[in-house]
Amino acid sequence: MSDAGGEVANQLVHMPLILPKVPGRFYYYFGKPLETEGRKQELGDDRPKSKLYLQVKSEVERCIAYLKVKRGIGPRLLYQATHGFESEVPTFEI
Repeated sequence: MSDAGGEVANQLVHMPLILPKVPGRFYYYFGKPLETEGRKQELGDDRPKSKLYLQVKSEVERCIAYLKVKRGIGPRLLYQATHGFESEVPTFEI
């Protein structure tokens, strides 16, 4: 036990609390399907320079670039564009 007295002895103890950040919006986009029928040999090819690998990689990069552009626009700007820029965007109480 401590011999502290007065104001020091009467302080409340606060335990640190760590909360993970709640994720915001999730954006999903499904690109065009890639035809793999008749390409069985390429499917087993682990080399990163295979034609199928490069095709999949470029399609994924294209989809990510599209989502980044759409994420920048955001739903708030879309709402204001359709309802007028002076209109108040509805929000939830926090």
